[in-house]
Amino acid sequence: MTDNVTEKQKEVIDYILGKIKEKKLQPGDKLDTEIAITKALNITRATVREATRILIDQRRIYRIKGSGIFIGSIGKNNQSGRFHTLSPFDYQTQKGGHRAGRKVISASIVTVPDAAMAQALRIKNSDQVYKILRLMSFDDIPVSLEYIHFPVSLFKSIEFKELENSKYSYIERITGKKVYKRDQNFHAFNATDAEMMKYMNIANNAAMMELYEVVYLDDGTPFEVNIAIVNTNMLHLSQVSVREE
Repeated sequence: MTDNVTEKQKEVIDYILGKIKEKKLQPGDKLDTEIAITKALNITRATVREATRILIDQRRIYRIKGSGIFIGSIGKNNQSGRFHTLSPFDYQTQKGGHRAGRKVISASIVTVPDAAMAQALRIKNSDQVYKILRLMSFDDIPVSLEYIHFPVSLFKSIEFKELENSKYSYIERITGKKVYKRDQNFHAFNATDAEMMKYMNIANNAAMMELYEVVYLDDGTPFEVNIAIVNTNMLHLSQVSVREE
């Protein structure tokens, strides 16, 4: 435990950790709000805020402005977690009793958009990529809009309809390799793009989260850059990176 923790802060920390254990919460699951914890323990909001800061420093929880507090850690190049073929999206869909929706909106072949993406995919600035726009939904509620990029040099053809099922299962099937690592970066922003607002059914300046990730096969080959726009009120981001066999 961190030094100089007050008794009141420890009470809050024990309460939060007890809730996680009692409810068997998983990375990405949402915790009680600070206000709810304040009322439950009859303790000041400042004390709750300091206690949650300690748990954030310990990477047990994370906070997303405007959305709340969640289990796990979030941040640049977070590779401490594990993932399975059942994606966090599918996991949260099943847990919430929703019907998962994946819809490919458009697909085209374009020159790689920028030098940073070319470097991430280990291709030339003049090389081409498949650019795929895919909408993820809980029932009919949009939760994530994905701008997927695959190098054409790696995939001579793509059955885009297959991406309306499990993307990574399809990639593993056509490559014969395992999807192994996701190198992720996150940042919050306010939506202003008309296309994004249309497909996500959100208002101008709505608070959103962008997830920029590079995904690798088990031989170390980067095969995807995905820029996902996430409504964290619906889909909770969690720590996911190296595959657990």
